Amino acid sequence: MNREIKEVVKLLAEIDKICKREGIPYYLGPQLTLCCVTGQEITSPHAGVVYMRTADMERFRLAVEKETPDGRIVESMNNNKHFYGFFLRYTDLDTLCFRLNEGRNYKYPGMGVDILPLRGKQRSRLAHLWTRAQEVGWNELADHYGDRKGRKKAICRFVMRLRLVTGRARLGKSLYRMLCKRMNVEDTQEYVVRLKKKAVYFPREIFDETETVVLDGRKFPVPGDTYTYLQKYYGEDYQEKVLDNYTVKLSEMVSARIRFEDYFQEVGSQKSLIRKRSRARRKQGHANQKKEYLNWSWNYVKFCASKIELEKYYLDNKEYIINLYKNKDYPALEKVFVPYTKAMVKSLKNDEVFIPDEELQHIYLDMLGVAGRTNLKKKVEKFWK
Repeated sequence: MNREIKEVVKLLAEIDKICKREGIPYYLGPQLTLCCVTGQEITSPHAGVVYMRTADMERFRLAVEKETPDGRIVESMNNNKHFYGFFLRYTDLDTLCFRLNEGRNYKYPGMGVDILPLRGKQRSRLAHLWTRAQEVGWNELADHYGDRKGRKKAICRFVMRLRLVTGRARLGKSLYRMLCKRMNVEDTQEYVVRLKKKAVYFPREIFDETETVVLDGRKFPVPGDTYTYLQKYYGEDYQEKVLDNYTVKLSEMVSARIRFEDYFQEVGSQKSLIRKRSRARRKQGHANQKKEYLNWSWNYVKFCASKIELEKYYLDNKEYIINLYKNKDYPALEKVFVPYTKAMVKSLKNDEVFIPDEELQHIYLDMLGVAGRTNLKKKVEKFWK
């Protein structure tokens, strides 16, 4: 276990101590639980994740802020206007964990443990949609490096931009308090954990009891029904799941030996690094667009060349195809037209049709009708007529 992983375990032990003192139940995240159950080695310094019920997460935040340990901070939407999600991060200020792709999401880029809420499911569908729209809008505005495509996301961003007139910090606090209130559903049958790219649903009863696992000689709680817990997250074959070995990316700087403030004094300010990363990302984006266009152009040129060869083939075999059509041998026609159909489908993707000969085209359309491929026939007729 390297120094960074030991730092994560140390932070987990501090969280455990605070939770026992305040009577707050919590559970190790699925990755840590899987490592403890299957005996795999923890390699990622980002593996530090625990789950708490929404109300308990807020109790934990208040407990830490009331008596903040030396060199520690709890960061959230409540105290950081650029924090991108509804969760807490318990951070060691004497370490470094700076990820360029996350930009300014964290005000204190030290090593930490993410505390994710176990959310209750809202009864009202309308209330759920409005809550999600606000949360997604905030995530989109705060996460500058995520996937920003999609009409729904654009609408959510627009709504939140209108609300930014009250100030970003004030809006973050308001959303945090609203989510704490609405996600705290007492009699929910399922808990939801929302991650960046997916949502995981856990039955409530698996958290009614707890078990303990050992991590670096320390005991930590996990849900009593560990099988269902890991199966819901990793799938039925979770016991065969092998975690990838962690490799430090060029855009990440992680160290348990240096303070992030000392690091930025050596290499330049955090804002300066973020600006340089943004410029490099924009240039890379333009270069990728040009590369995609050139690749598409070259593939289209090769496709046009293949169509010329295919046209020659069908014109050379035109009499044979006409004879098959006169004899109503549609199975043989369908077989002969397989390359024709492939070329047609590719052409339709480029808003064009493949027509080597008018008479052959009529035969082809008739064959599609007999073969029951009416959707393809309609698309061809739409572009041809």
